[in-house]
Amino acid sequence: MNPPRIRVLPPELADQIAAGEVVERPASVVKELVENALDAGARKIEVAIEGGGLRRITINDDGTGMTPEEAHLAIRRHATSKLRVLDDLFAISTMGFRGEALPSIAAVSRLTLTTRAQEAADADGAYRLEIVGGIAGEARAVGGPVGTEVDVRDLLANVPARLKFMKAEATESAHVTETVLRLALANPMVHFRLRSQGRPVFDLPPHASGHERAKVALGRGSRTPVQLHLAAGEEGGVHVEAYLGSPDESAGTSRNTYPFVNRRFVRDRGLLQAILMGYGELLERGRYPLAVVHVTVPGASVDVNVHPQKLEVRFAEAQVVYAAVRHTIARAVATAPWLLGPRAQDGAGAQGTSYSLPRAGSGVLRLYEGDPRRGYGEKREQVAEALRLFAPSPSLPGFHASPPSAVPQAHDAERFFSTLTYLGQLDRTYLVCEAPGELVLIDQHAAHESVAFQRLREAHDRRQVRTQRLLLPATLELDERLLATAREHLALLQTLGFDVELTGERAVTVRSMPETLASAAPAEMLSEVLAELEAKEGAGVSSLVQDHLDHILATMACHSVVRAGDVLSEREVRALLESMDGVDYRAHCPHGRPVLLRLPIAELERRFGRT
Repeated sequence: MNPPRIRVLPPELADQIAAGEVVERPASVVKELVENALDAGARKIEVAIEGGGLRRITINDDGTGMTPEEAHLAIRRHATSKLRVLDDLFAISTMGFRGEALPSIAAVSRLTLTTRAQEAADADGAYRLEIVGGIAGEARAVGGPVGTEVDVRDLLANVPARLKFMKAEATESAHVTETVLRLALANPMVHFRLRSQGRPVFDLPPHASGHERAKVALGRGSRTPVQLHLAAGEEGGVHVEAYLGSPDESAGTSRNTYPFVNRRFVRDRGLLQAILMGYGELLERGRYPLAVVHVTVPGASVDVNVHPQKLEVRFAEAQVVYAAVRHTIARAVATAPWLLGPRAQDGAGAQGTSYSLPRAGSGVLRLYEGDPRRGYGEKREQVAEALRLFAPSPSLPGFHASPPSAVPQAHDAERFFSTLTYLGQLDRTYLVCEAPGELVLIDQHAAHESVAFQRLREAHDRRQVRTQRLLLPATLELDERLLATAREHLALLQTLGFDVELTGERAVTVRSMPETLASAAPAEMLSEVLAELEAKEGAGVSSLVQDHLDHILATMACHSVVRAGDVLSEREVRALLESMDGVDYRAHCPHGRPVLLRLPIAELERRFGRT
């Protein structure tokens, strides 16, 4: 008789499969255990890791603790202190489910639970329980303070297939740091301490407000304190409190934007978009602000059980929530000190300066000073623009301009751009050209970006990226995530043309840059590249390079080219047009925007009623 094809899984295998939903990496273990400590009323939480958390994770808290009976129940699946009836599941006010996290973690590690309840009266008081691979082992009374200590060793050692997907120790440590930071931002009254390999990472004592906690936590290690503008408001039953960084603090990824819903960090595209809309045109397209945004809604109006790790939520009335966030941030940004400080005063009356203030609604109120085409983020480029305008021999970065010459009138498919008749510059953004039988408009930034991107990609493919040694090496301090990314991808950075050296506990020094990026700021350029690498990390380095290299090269190209609003001489325009013929031209720039618009004369005649 053939054995049945449908079988009940052994408990150990079922536990390991279930653990996969909770234990994604060491950081997810830290998240679950710290949330349990918060639910237990802890006011001081200490986290210590070794080997990125794979070798050891220890969480100490001063919460209420558990009795021996409760400790044994806590390691059993489907045991919890958080729910009593079904309706509790749809109005969750706690952070986690201790009875679900502990057995999942214990199934893939060696876990020791030491706990003491407040009501314990005997001398020892505490109770220690050891679980190996999900199987309860030794249990005994020990001495210890009120609270709970969870010690997790050899995480995923009994599931090597999962272990091989973990990243380098430095990367896993950075994920743990980010996880604890998010929890600290959400719980300012709690003392958080994190140590890695026995060294302190940060120590955040209790703070009187979330605003103070955010300034200290996000500004740690910085030479100048981070300035965050406070925003608060309530609309449609949704309370919003946000701490907003200036547009100068923005980044190319959302890694420094922290949205929280009911003290829980979440990933929600609609919420992120509402934050961006609140800033309005103060943020360049593709940039994300330094911001901590707390959204508080009634528990019954949000479902936190969408994601196994509760990183995603579903709102009953999402548009009401997004509108409240957008309007609160917009009102605060309109009165932010970035618009009233030295920048605005120094630039008063200067040509090419403007400030765009988001309204409470969906529109944008623009306050113009001089040329309305210029945006807030471009003010810092005025000095560079002046140098470019008055330099004796202006030329585009990375290209050599040929002297003006007669432009051929015959259309040549292989030399299309260099044969165009240049008529002028429209709105400091578009190059107006004439070709036989048509009008050609070229976006100067997208065109130059396409040229720079193509040359960078070809040079990288040949492993011949030309570098330029910096006269003065640039040193910058990185947070834990970017520092771990730099360590892990030093070889890749070398192939991209960056000579980067780790010169301190949190510092790196840039000694060489790609030659085509000679005009870019080294520290800003390297930060952007590292942010792209950190945001796009996948299963491994080779996969990351193959899938996302073009995006990284596009980011590099974007920093080395002219921008909308830059005034170009005819000599510079001719250099750009000739360069466009020298690459494998595509219809769109690396970021997907059109490069040119071609309008046939016949279409113009039709619109003017000549046909």
